[in-house]
Amino acid sequence: MSNPAVAKQPSAGSRDWMCHYLAKKLGVSPDQVDTKKTFDSFGLDSAEAVRMVGDLEDFVGRRLSPSLPYKYPTIEALSQHLDAGKS
Repeated sequence: MSNPAVAKQPSAGSRDWMCHYLAKKLGVSPDQVDTKKTFDSFGLDSAEAVRMVGDLEDFVGRRLSPSLPYKYPTIEALSQHLDAGKS
């Protein structure tokens, strides 16, 4: 029997990638990035958000909408969306 709480957890891939991306921007370690905080709370402006999505496209290997950080404003929300196979 599967645990639904575990099943809803995003995979480490996209979540970890975004943690490393923001950690590099902020000059902190990836484990210091709160995955439940909004992207704008990290100081990510619209140009940086579009750039992040472009780099994330390379990581996930598919085209992504540049509006994703606005529709899914946290690392948790965006990684769950990506794990569902949506672009």
